[in-house]
Amino acid sequence: MLIRKARKFLGVMVMIVLVTSLFSQVGQASAAEEERSWKDYTEKIMAKDNDNGTLELELQGTFKLAKNYDVTLKGENRVYQKALADVRVGAENVTVRVNHKNEITKIFIDRPTPIETMRVGIMTSGFASVDHDTIVLSSKAGLEIVDKVAGEAFTIPANEIVTFRPSENEITLTNATGEVLYTTPNRLYAFTEEGSKIKVENITRASGDPSYRGFFEITTSQSGDKLNLINEVDFEQYLYQVVPSEMPAYFGVNALKAQAVAARTYALGDYLSDRFAKDGFFVLDSVMSQVYNNTPENAATTQAVNETAGVIMLGEDGSLVDARYYSTSGGYGASKHQVWAEADGTFPSKVLPYLIAQSHTFDPNDSSKMLEIDTQSEEEILAFYKTLSHTGYDGNSPWFRWKTSLSKEELENTINANIVNRQAADPKFVLTQNEAGEFVSQPIPAEGIGEFVDMYVAKRGDGGNIMELVIEGTTGTYKIIKEYNIRFTIRPSNAFTKGETVVLHRAVAGSSDYTGTLDNYTILPSAFFGFEIDEEKGVTFYGGGNGHGVGMSQYGAYYLGTTLGYEFDRILTSYYPNMSLQNTSVLTQE
Repeated sequence: MLIRKARKFLGVMVMIVLVTSLFSQVGQASAAEEERSWKDYTEKIMAKDNDNGTLELELQGTFKLAKNYDVTLKGENRVYQKALADVRVGAENVTVRVNHKNEITKIFIDRPTPIETMRVGIMTSGFASVDHDTIVLSSKAGLEIVDKVAGEAFTIPANEIVTFRPSENEITLTNATGEVLYTTPNRLYAFTEEGSKIKVENITRASGDPSYRGFFEITTSQSGDKLNLINEVDFEQYLYQVVPSEMPAYFGVNALKAQAVAARTYALGDYLSDRFAKDGFFVLDSVMSQVYNNTPENAATTQAVNETAGVIMLGEDGSLVDARYYSTSGGYGASKHQVWAEADGTFPSKVLPYLIAQSHTFDPNDSSKMLEIDTQSEEEILAFYKTLSHTGYDGNSPWFRWKTSLSKEELENTINANIVNRQAADPKFVLTQNEAGEFVSQPIPAEGIGEFVDMYVAKRGDGGNIMELVIEGTTGTYKIIKEYNIRFTIRPSNAFTKGETVVLHRAVAGSSDYTGTLDNYTILPSAFFGFEIDEEKGVTFYGGGNGHGVGMSQYGAYYLGTTLGYEFDRILTSYYPNMSLQNTSVLTQE
């Protein structure tokens, strides 16, 4: 009996083993079949969407990343484990493995991606949008329009225009006579001869219709009824068209070299940040990145770029310097952490030892020293900015000192015209005082502050820049945090004050009185100011400088380079202490 039971048990076990083995073989065969079904594609990376987990390849299109995808980099002597952040838009040294579900399972990077080109999103006239109704191009050397996916190409004669129009996620190409040459859903490229440029006829810049180095990519927008335009250009040649747009040639070679290094470093920061990766470019051509090709190239700015080729700034920890710069200091610079918040909204943000507040004003009692004042004292700040006789690095700028006056009605009008939108745009930093006396984030009443009652500074940065401004009105008490929000709430223009022309008075250093004026300036020039409130007359703002105040002052660099004869490296260390100058090659080392 026991023997029969044992035999039966053994039989069952054999069956289980056989079935398990069969399923295992089937599983192995299925896995092997799946393994054989993958495909490798070595193509240019056109876009990367970190949020949705996709990569767009130049010819194959967009693929989803598999749940457990892997990224590796093949080095000189070993293989490194990497992440999606190391996969660069525009890279051509990348191979992706796609499985039977059309998902990317592996990404292979063949050696570090060289930093050779910039991809620039070109905006419409006035830098209003990246979405164009039409795109019109021409070139003195003629154009070649290419659809790489379809293998089609069209030649456009020298100086003749070609027009691209969107239609239901397709692009229609027409020639100068309006004849339709081609319609496609694919990306189109516009090339010209090396050494020639492509003119974009449908947009205007300060120089007129701008012409660009490199080549263009034209795609339909996400909505399908507009077009996007990307300029891919050699990295150093990108700077040829940034530096003249950011600094005038007469500032001199030393300042221009400093600007070139700052612009190169800033551009690489955007390149590495993936800020616009899902859109397929690294930078915009506006102040949202750096102004690009608003002013034509010139010999002096090109010389500055060439003579600093590859030079960048690194912090003490070896990371790329956040190379901020601005127009004019009114005598003090600001610390970056007291101007901008972290991405998660933390404010003040992380201290950067190379972007710290400094005095740029000479001590009137000893010009070999810099003037130091109590930047937390409202009395000293007001006296400082009311004094026109001070001199400093930026004394030759018309923005060194400024003032503007608003009546009580004008002040409340401009605040009410802007505070609701500022709160909606930046809700963590435009706050309302509740019944417990705490400042909390909540929508501003439709009528804004109502009537103006009072205003005071709650917090200043180390350089005296206003970080928090409290405004009392008949609907409540409000705290406006960060210089951008402050400057865009109190706007000295009759477009917002709804009164007579608002005059902004300006003065250079050493003036006995304000001599220059600007009418209806769109924002407060800086957050470096004090103010006097008169119950009957309203408020007068006394300030200095133009811009956020972080990093290099361009007018200051002008003075240091021309009057004091500082070389570009000494100019840079004057504004970015605790950094070193290196070459871009350090960023692509294994």
